[in-house]
Amino acid sequence: MNQFFSAVSAGFVPVMASVIIGYGLFKKAPVYDYFIEGAKSGLHTAVDILPFIIGIYIAVNGLSASGFLDFVHIVFRPVFEFLGIPAELLPLIFLRAVSGSGSFIILQNILQVCGPDSFAGRAACAMAGGCETVIYALALYFSVTGVKKTRHALTGGLIGYFTGVAASLVICSYL
Repeated sequence: MNQFFSAVSAGFVPVMASVIIGYGLFKKAPVYDYFIEGAKSGLHTAVDILPFIIGIYIAVNGLSASGFLDFVHIVFRPVFEFLGIPAELLPLIFLRAVSGSGSFIILQNILQVCGPDSFAGRAACAMAGGCETVIYALALYFSVTGVKKTRHALTGGLIGYFTGVAASLVICSYL
């Protein structure tokens, strides 16, 4: 089964590219011109979002290096222990809303310390897979599209995020 999935994954991109190019040629579309237009548009978008990605990266590293996450861990640890939530999940809960890649580093640490079959490990995996990087997504998408009035996007996003965190904890406590 593993060899089958390896073969499918290895051939997926070339087959899809061939199908798309073949369909374009069948429809007599200027495939190469469309590709160049798309590449230009993608490069323009990458240049537009680069400052925001750098800003988020610097902010996350600043929070980590300053010891702020350690401070938050110390302050909220008693509350989490009272609620029966492993305190190891605290940095993940606070950082996942801001940075996906930073939260995966924390996830890796949780899995190494607590183990993948522990409650903390299972809940951390569910949170990493099921909770969106709300603040990062809002900052990036609204800045690129030029939206100035975000209205209830942050509130709704954070409600959805903490609902995902709570669902991860509840579901993993029963599994």
